[in-house]
Amino acid sequence: MPPKKKSKTVIVKEHPRRVPVSKKNPKGRTIVDRHLRHIEGSYLNAKMIDDVFKKYNKKNILFPEKEKLNLPDEDQYDDLIAVWVDYFNKKLNLKFSLDPNMIKALIASESTFNPEVINKKATGLTQITTDTLKILQDLSGESKDFVFKDIKLKDLKNPNVAIALGTRWLAYKNQYAEKILKRAATSDEVIQVYKGILNDTSKKSNEIMKKYREFYEKLNAK
Repeated sequence: MPPKKKSKTVIVKEHPRRVPVSKKNPKGRTIVDRHLRHIEGSYLNAKMIDDVFKKYNKKNILFPEKEKLNLPDEDQYDDLIAVWVDYFNKKLNLKFSLDPNMIKALIASESTFNPEVINKKATGLTQITTDTLKILQDLSGESKDFVFKDIKLKDLKNPNVAIALGTRWLAYKNQYAEKILKRAATSDEVIQVYKGILNDTSKKSNEIMKKYREFYEKLNAK
C-alpha cells in the first residue's frame, strides 16, 4: 500500500490588538491573525465589489469617451470603468493615475465588450488568467498591498468583478512598468506589461498592440 499523505499544517501568525474595554474584554486587548488587516480596507470580495460600486459617488469622476469604437455594447460598462479607475487611483495613491480610456481600450482589445469570453488561459471582459487571479488574492504576492478574497474563475463573467480586478491588475502593472523602466511609463508600455509582451517585437505581439492602439486612438480623437 502506498504511504498515507501527511496533512498540511497552515500556520497563521497571531498578534495582540487593542479593542474597546468592555465587560467581556476588561483588558482591552485581543489576539488576532494576520488576516484582520483585511478589515482595515485592503481587500474586496465579490459582495464588497458590488457594494462599493452601488454606493460610489460618481460626481466629478472621469468617464471614458462614448460612441467612438463602433462595437456592440461599447458604452455599457462606462460607469464601472469610471468608478474602478477612480477608486484605485485614490486607494493606491498612484503616482501616475490610470486613464478611463486606457481601461476601455484594453477591454475592447481583450474581449470586445463580451463578458462571456473565455479562452484556454483567461476569462471575462479584462481577460484575467488563472495565474493572475491567484496573485490578486495572495497576501504575500505581487499585489499584496491590496488584494481580493474568495473570487472564483466563474465570478469573472460578472462585468463588475472583471473590471475591478482588471483595473487593480493594471494599476499594479503601471507601478511595475515604472519600476523596471526607471521612469514614467506610457499607456502603451503599461498595456504591453499587462499583456506580457513588453519589448516583444514579434509579429503576434505587434498585432495585439495594433488592436489596442487603434481603440485607444479612437477614444482620444477630438
